[in-house]
Amino acid sequence: MLTERLIRRFVKNAEHTGDPKVRHAYGRMAGTAGLVANALLFLGKLIIGAVCGSVAIVADAFNNLSDAGSSVVTLVGFRLAAAPADEEHPFGHGRMEYLSALTVAALIMVAGIELATSALDKILHPTENEFSWITALILALAIAVKLWMALFQRRIGKTIHSQALAAAAADSRNDVICTGVVLASSLFTMFTDIYVDGYVGMAVALFVVWAGFSMLRETVSPLLGEAPDPELVSAIRRTVLEQEGIVGIHDLIVHNYGPGRCIVSLHAEVPAHRDILNSHELIDAVERRLMREYNIVACIHMDPVDMQDERTENLRILTETVLGDLDSRLTLHDFRVVFGEHRINVIFDVVVPFGYAEKDSLQAEIERRLQLTDPRLFVVLTIEHSYV
Repeated sequence: MLTERLIRRFVKNAEHTGDPKVRHAYGRMAGTAGLVANALLFLGKLIIGAVCGSVAIVADAFNNLSDAGSSVVTLVGFRLAAAPADEEHPFGHGRMEYLSALTVAALIMVAGIELATSALDKILHPTENEFSWITALILALAIAVKLWMALFQRRIGKTIHSQALAAAAADSRNDVICTGVVLASSLFTMFTDIYVDGYVGMAVALFVVWAGFSMLRETVSPLLGEAPDPELVSAIRRTVLEQEGIVGIHDLIVHNYGPGRCIVSLHAEVPAHRDILNSHELIDAVERRLMREYNIVACIHMDPVDMQDERTENLRILTETVLGDLDSRLTLHDFRVVFGEHRINVIFDVVVPFGYAEKDSLQAEIERRLQLTDPRLFVVLTIEHSYV
């Protein structure tokens, strides 16, 4: 396959996708391929559209020109993202990929608006088009090229987890649809003498604008700080809890500084009776393993948990049961108990879903249910949200 040949030719150590140099090579290859293909498609469609007098074909040609510009932005974005960390940006420049995707989305929207203007003029002032089977053949060839590009960019985007290439793949897919609609409308006009060119051009333009807006919305999300990949979160949890001596984790946060540039912080619960030096050594080993297996920087806070006091353990189980009865989505951590003669303070943090309606009355309800078993129980509660 052509994709395999391009990877072998232009990407060394292609299997090491976590390496920034390999990511840069993938991005450079995909950007260059997109630039060349879109430039050729623009010239071909522009010539055909001018000869035929079709605003829909010309609109589709300028859509390819915007795609060529998008490929340039992708190339520049990958180059800047590959720059090493420095004093001003100690976590690297990986978010430049998101900014390049944002720019691509904006360019697509601008191109769509310009196409809509041209289509409106054609609707108001319709003119006869000249269309031939050679034109149809060239447009069909253009569809085949863009279909390959969509599959190519999607594969590379998934391989290196690139938002910019995912946007480019979606744009190429949209081009397949747009050019297909233009071809169909041209054939319809040729056989029926009903001129729908301007209306089809407008439909293509609106589709391009909507596609650009959708990409813009998807690209803004990681820049704002979206929830991390659930698969990565599950893998981190599984890896940490596999270690003998760690009995639980909480407050897991994934800080995203661009594809392949993550910093993870979490709290790991360890038995309070365990030697602190041994626990510290265990935590260091887990941090190194996370770096080795997932290419992430991990910062783990160690939380001691009293697992030998039977009264505390029984109260923890009781409290977890109460939370489960209230809402199965509620979880607790940092559980501890201060025993007094007339009052027992049960202190813990509870994690609630975003938008949880009963948050204000939660402490009182938990306390009420606990006091049914022992009136001396009082709850000292901290409510927080999960970041994953």
